[in-house]
Amino acid sequence: MPILTTKGVYGLMAIAQIANASKFEPISIKDISDKTGVSKGYLEQILNDLRNSKIISSKKGKNGGYFLRKSAQKISFYDIFYALEKDFKMTNLDVKDKTLQQFFKNGDEKLKEVFSSPISNIIKTTENSLDSTI
Repeated sequence: MPILTTKGVYGLMAIAQIANASKFEPISIKDISDKTGVSKGYLEQILNDLRNSKIISSKKGKNGGYFLRKSAQKISFYDIFYALEKDFKMTNLDVKDKTLQQFFKNGDEKLKEVFSSPISNIIKTTENSLDSTI
């Protein structure tokens, strides 16, 4: 069973589009949907969770859309997945066995460590794209 749901993966796909666009201007939900193949309705749910977690903001109007609230270097994968999954850990079960409790606690810490790297590590920003074409 995968650790990440489609909501988490689609959220990361949306964040990648927002990060790539937001250096210059906000990106519309329609553009995110077109580029990711995720329905606008599902994206609205995902983007609302990310906005409520203060990872992104939105601007209304003709040139409106979504943008990152802080740089991609300051947003971790864990931040995104926790905002979307709400409970990002190995199990939600109330395990009584002390050995298993410690096993799951250690696993949760390792998950957090693995996902603590900034999203900038995998997101190819527009700036990097321009640098590689010169």
